[in-house]
Amino acid sequence: MTMPAGTARRFDIAIVGAGAAGLAAAGELSRAGASVALLEARRRLGGRIWTRRPQGWPVPLELGPEFIHGRDEKFFALLGEAGLSAVRLPDDHIEIAGSRARPLADLWGKFDAMTRRLGRGDEDRSVAEELRRRRRSFTAAERRLLTTMVEGYDASPIERASAQALSTAGEPPVGDDDRAQFRPVEGYGRLVDWLHARLDASGARLLRSTVVRRIAWRRGAVRVATSRGEIRARRVLVTVPIGVLRAPAGSRGAIAFDPDPPALRRALAGLAMGEVVRLVLRFREPFWREAPLLKRAGRGDANFFHLPGAAFPTWWTCAPVEAPVVTAWSGGTAAAALLRLPKPRIVRRALDTFADALGVPRSRVARQLLDWDLHDWTGDPYTRGAYSYALVGGALAGQRLMRPVEDTLFFAGEAIGEGDSGTVPAAIASGRRAARQILG
Repeated sequence: MTMPAGTARRFDIAIVGAGAAGLAAAGELSRAGASVALLEARRRLGGRIWTRRPQGWPVPLELGPEFIHGRDEKFFALLGEAGLSAVRLPDDHIEIAGSRARPLADLWGKFDAMTRRLGRGDEDRSVAEELRRRRRSFTAAERRLLTTMVEGYDASPIERASAQALSTAGEPPVGDDDRAQFRPVEGYGRLVDWLHARLDASGARLLRSTVVRRIAWRRGAVRVATSRGEIRARRVLVTVPIGVLRAPAGSRGAIAFDPDPPALRRALAGLAMGEVVRLVLRFREPFWREAPLLKRAGRGDANFFHLPGAAFPTWWTCAPVEAPVVTAWSGGTAAAALLRLPKPRIVRRALDTFADALGVPRSRVARQLLDWDLHDWTGDPYTRGAYSYALVGGALAGQRLMRPVEDTLFFAGEAIGEGDSGTVPAAIASGRRAARQILG
């Protein structure tokens, strides 16, 4: 739908952002009979889900989310409803340090055991401070592993990340399915397509390439100023990332609220966006299987490689799918340093890291490379980071954002809810929950 400048359309609900949360909410609301304007700054849908299928690639190329962390029964039911499938990944982790390669058995179980020992007292502290205070409670190896998981997987600098938010103390024990990792076989993009197809065309209007700049509101009435004119609605659901909500006023992609809700600012003060470099590499063949270091250890078919202290400390293959594709991952402070480099230098740094870890000549690794891709989510004005984490004092910030402001402003997204932030299932659950709030 094209909207001439200066015109205003009226809807029951305006939704800002057509990522997983926005699409899920728009589907629920439109099918319930509400008129919905779904506003997306980009041409494509999906937000941080970005699945590409370039020619020559044997598997979907994920520039954003790829995994399903644990068996979330509601999410698996949703995949089934969408006619999609997921594959369970081999839990085969190996750590490479110097000339040694050793298996890391039950990595997620060990991580869970450590987070259960983090305090949930009255005073919140950073993960780093908690480790310093309770030094005798964690071995040196445990401190190293916890730091690697928090900064690497969660993309949260341990000096800023909330220990209370990470703590699982007092929670029910987790089973094998809770610790298991899965991957949508068809890629997350197919789920985006299905959510899009679920919109009721009679009630939902999707406006792509429509940048929201300002939301003026009073109870029961909203005016949304966009790059394509004004949208008026009774309520607005904002599903943009935390990085966009925290963006400096007047910067590209920032959204101004008039008036600016104090409750929103208080909650946002407890959240931040982590930085990640996710580089996907396609090679001629899976040469790493023949690397002498891995062959000596009998681990040529390992799924995850952990390289402590490296620029890219985590790597994974497509296992159980057989494909010469590897993903190099760097999060937190290491990612921030990499993001200052041009993309070709980032690729070179990754190739050198992989070659050195495997004990393979750098020239051979470079000759094996056929293609690569990455997206700078931190530099993307409509994202401004990879995914959210709680700052010290912000363990409950995501829950606070679940509360509507005067039954007019609503918020949803991966950061908004109780646990599992940074995941697609959390984003979809948040969008559906917000839709139920709006419908009453």
